[in-house]
Amino acid sequence: MKRKYQTAFILPVGANKLLGEDGWEFKSSAPLSHDIKENLVQSLRLEFFESYLGIESYISDNMKMSVFFDGKCKVESITFQLYGDALSKLSTVCQSDRISSDAELFIPQQDR
Repeated sequence: MKRKYQTAFILPVGANKLLGEDGWEFKSSAPLSHDIKENLVQSLRLEFFESYLGIESYISDNMKMSVFFDGKCKVESITFQLYGDALSKLSTVCQSDRISSDAELFIPQQDR
């Protein structure tokens, strides 16, 4: 049985967000810094899980982070699957100066 999780995204500031047939799509003129990825891995104490098709995944007990790269190995977006109270920890980390100046945390509204 799968556990219920919440989805969140780290995007370049000002990225266009569109909910399409295949899920959320994002467009931005600038990529995310690799430093943001490294800061998230360190701050959230994530461990490398796997890499495939331009995606790197990192995990902990209550979250999975997937980093999406473009064809030039630049970070397009970062997606999270958050379990339990992981959203509050992610929100706190994203408010730090090392992340908040270049990126935004996007949490889609859940259908109720």
